[in-house]
Amino acid sequence: MLAGPACAQTPAPFAPAVVPSSPLDNYAEAAATTIIAEQACPGIQVKAGQLTTLRLATKVAAAQEATLQEKLRTRATQVRQQLAADGREAWCAQALAAFGPQGSVSKGILATGAPIR
Repeated sequence: MLAGPACAQTPAPFAPAVVPSSPLDNYAEAAATTIIAEQACPGIQVKAGQLTTLRLATKVAAAQEATLQEKLRTRATQVRQQLAADGREAWCAQALAAFGPQGSVSKGILATGAPIR
C-alpha cells in the first residue's frame, strides 16, 4: 500500500454508498449517478436509451413508484455528498469507469464526446 502523497493521488474505485439489494436499488444507483455525472462532469453524456432499457428491465410496478422516487432522492443526495468529498475530477473518473463503455457496474449508460441521446 502506498503512503503519503502518492496514496492521496490514487482515486478509490467507485463503490455505491450502499450495496444495492434490489432491482429498484440498482436502478436508483445507476440513474442518480449517471444523471449527476452528466450535470457535473465535462464531456460526459447519459445515453438515455440505455438508462431507459435499464428502467424497463427493472419492471417497476405502479405500486412501487413512490418507493422508487424516495430511493432516487436518497441516492441523489448520497451521490452529491460523495462528489463533494472526492472532488469532481476523481468522482467523474469513477462514475465513467462504473457506467461508461467498459462499465464495472453497468456498461454503456455514460459516454464521452459528442452529445448522445
